[in-house]
Amino acid sequence: MEAIHTFLRQTPWAGYLVILVLTAIVYKVAFARKLPILKAAVVYLVLALGCVLFWVMFMLGFPILEILLVTVLLIAVARIRMATGNRNAEDAKGKK
Repeated sequence: MEAIHTFLRQTPWAGYLVILVLTAIVYKVAFARKLPILKAAVVYLVLALGCVLFWVMFMLGFPILEILLVTVLLIAVARIRMATGNRNAEDAKGKK
């Protein structure tokens, strides 16, 4: 992981893009709702501007990438559990 940090700190745009992609994934999977295209573009623009703060914190040595990776992992686990729970509930309804 240290090699990745070194590379991303040496190439600031790559670090920013990784942070932006991970943040967009978190937003899309956990919080996004169906919006008209112009409103969605405004939301992603504000998200991109907000990622500048995360990028600055990353460049200062804060564990932003690790936090975002853990967040994506937790959201994925929650989504998988919700899907299996919904499937089990549907199976229980069908058997009655």
